[in-house]
Amino acid sequence: MAATDIGIEFAGDRRMLWIASEWQNYSEQLAEWAMEHLANRRDVWSQYTLRNGEVRVVMLPIKERRAAGTDMVTITKLKRHFGGRVVSHLIGLHSISDHQTAKWFAIDIDLHDETLANAGEIAEANLNAALVWAARLRAAGFDPLVFDSNGVGGYHIWVLLDREYPLADVYDYADSVRSDWQQLDLPRKPEIFPPKRQVGPDDLPYTLRLPGRHHTRKHFTRVRNFDPMIGQEWLEGGEAIEAMLSARPAPLPRVKKRAVKNDPKPAPKPRKPAAKRKPRVCIDLDGVLASYDGWKGPELIGEPLKGARDFALALDKIADIVIYSSRCSEDLGDETGRMIDPVRMRVKIIDWLERYKIPFRDVYIGRGKPVASAFIDDRAVMCSPQTDKDAFKEALAAARSLIRRRRSGEIK
Repeated sequence: MAATDIGIEFAGDRRMLWIASEWQNYSEQLAEWAMEHLANRRDVWSQYTLRNGEVRVVMLPIKERRAAGTDMVTITKLKRHFGGRVVSHLIGLHSISDHQTAKWFAIDIDLHDETLANAGEIAEANLNAALVWAARLRAAGFDPLVFDSNGVGGYHIWVLLDREYPLADVYDYADSVRSDWQQLDLPRKPEIFPPKRQVGPDDLPYTLRLPGRHHTRKHFTRVRNFDPMIGQEWLEGGEAIEAMLSARPAPLPRVKKRAVKNDPKPAPKPRKPAAKRKPRVCIDLDGVLASYDGWKGPELIGEPLKGARDFALALDKIADIVIYSSRCSEDLGDETGRMIDPVRMRVKIIDWLERYKIPFRDVYIGRGKPVASAFIDDRAVMCSPQTDKDAFKEALAAARSLIRRRRSGEIK
């Protein structure tokens, strides 16, 4: 019988109920982690459904509603998935962004039918391949997560990248990792994510189910332990989740292109100097990009100011734009006095930026100021006493003028 509600499915099984409660307790942390590291795009996802005892997967939102941009992968959706109370809360995410990049890759070494005559041999080969490839990835500087995905011999390897990389580069690297699958006695070539080297504008390849509760089996994801100080091979519950949350994103190495046989070897091209990384520039949201007429709550963002988008487009050519806003401060509250989740506010700001097509590299939610080459703020006062002997005097005059103008109502 297909899985339904956890309370019904695991009734009488104290161990499974404990593991399920661990995933529910960590669901908010996992949702924030997944939004940061796994959500390549938020406008589409896959959702599991349960009808007449049969589990199916559907792509959401339906094609007619995608253009509206009203349905998104949100912290709430991710939290419900990791809480895993019912099958219809489970989702999968795309490994490719809408601008042909990826910030993670995975290898799916699956075994769906444990009743096969040679299922034991397949499961053993699957685990061996997963461990061989994980060792290879670790030697390359990655911190791979090896998941026991279904409890009967299926394994997933997930690798977090330190930033978005071009789709073709991520695909080529993942493909190179699985290249010796036949030598490892696997019955078929494992699927990789991203599953394609390039995609068209309307091409939506299949997704990969997020770790957590299995959609048909009494199983929660287990994580392979690579710490020799811990005796157990597989981590479950909170220990598995802590291993996921502490996984280290890593840079993607370059993949050597395979030489084409019978083709004359091309003359070596002169080496191009490495492209310089663009500097980071932080821009305040309110009063610089969005109109601001006094505080009306953390989620009420004004319309874009005239010229704001053109300014951001021009700046984007020379710098990586980071939005820095007090709206993402943990000290803010809504109209009911409840504290505002900074990650939720980050998503709100991203929605606003994307709606008005304002380019940005990131929305900062960390503590203190982010590292940047420059800050653009409607309340900023310049002060560089190390290089200007009159800096303090000029900064004091500018601060007095700014305060006086605010008190008089000239600026808000």
